Amino acid sequence: MGRFAIAAAALMLVAACGSVRSTGTPEGVIPWAPLPAVYNEVAQPTPRPYPVPAGTPACTASQVHAVGLDGEGATGRFSVGVGFAGATPEACFLDGTPLVKAFGPDGQPIDIKQQTTFGGLASVGPALTEPVPLPYTHQTLQYGQAALVLDWDTQPEMCAGSTGVEIGSVAITLPGGGTLTTAIPTEPLAYACGGLGVGSFQAALQPVDTVPVPPTPDAPAITLRTPSGTAAGATFKYVVTLTNDSKVPINLTATCPNYEEELFADIAHGSPPLGGKHFFGLNCQPAGTLRPGEQADFEMVFPVPPDATPGTYTLMFAIGYTNAMTRTAEQPLTITA
Repeated sequence: MGRFAIAAAALMLVAACGSVRSTGTPEGVIPWAPLPAVYNEVAQPTPRPYPVPAGTPACTASQVHAVGLDGEGATGRFSVGVGFAGATPEACFLDGTPLVKAFGPDGQPIDIKQQTTFGGLASVGPALTEPVPLPYTHQTLQYGQAALVLDWDTQPEMCAGSTGVEIGSVAITLPGGGTLTTAIPTEPLAYACGGLGVGSFQAALQPVDTVPVPPTPDAPAITLRTPSGTAAGATFKYVVTLTNDSKVPINLTATCPNYEEELFADIAHGSPPLGGKHFFGLNCQPAGTLRPGEQADFEMVFPVPPDATPGTYTLMFAIGYTNAMTRTAEQPLTITA
């Protein structure tokens, strides 16, 4: 209780003077610091591919089935998918960007250069392939399935003077060896000068709800110790006490709340705020962890606008995480000329 008595005594002296003139911080009180608010959300789990067991081989052409999937177009580029699933009882994996050659409906090769897909899909890692049903159009990949995205230009303006060609099938060279050929559903014509975009093998992702998300701690309780009055244009100091009224420790250094402070002439009737610093970061680094029932005192600094009309105001102070203020305290304050 010693530090609270010291802080209270200091504030009584402040109140007697009307506004804070001392530049020092009371003993046991964490000094104010001009820190920006931190809006980082609680980290969410990142979906990850199903793991590939050690020793699983790369897929050969005899170990997987493939099926052409319907596509969709945008901005003159059309994308189609090829889905994969295991054809034998043994698991294998597909990984990286394969070599793909295109053929017309008559089986004749199409002279079209391979390039990166328009969307630039990055590899998410090896795709585990198991003997499960093949994926279908617009389905989210399930365990044991994989997919590949192909795209091409569909607008003749991209290839002046050339004729569009129909892609009837593609031959895909697999990382484990061999070439797998699959038909492509009838889609818009391709203009070869734009190239054939080939992505990386895409894996089925594990559901994110299988990964626990750490909960955001409850914000501590607030107590204000402010001067009774100050003058227009003055900068006054006050002390905010945060109390851990929960049953678990709160690590303020690891998860620091933001604060909001405002001065209202008539808060009950929704008057606009007089000033305030809005959302800022609390100086949590020196506070460390508050065990249940523990407290920490924070110095706050508030500049009153010079044109503030003399009268009685309400100082509102709130804390919370990101921009969600969940704990609020209010204190009357008289402003003089």
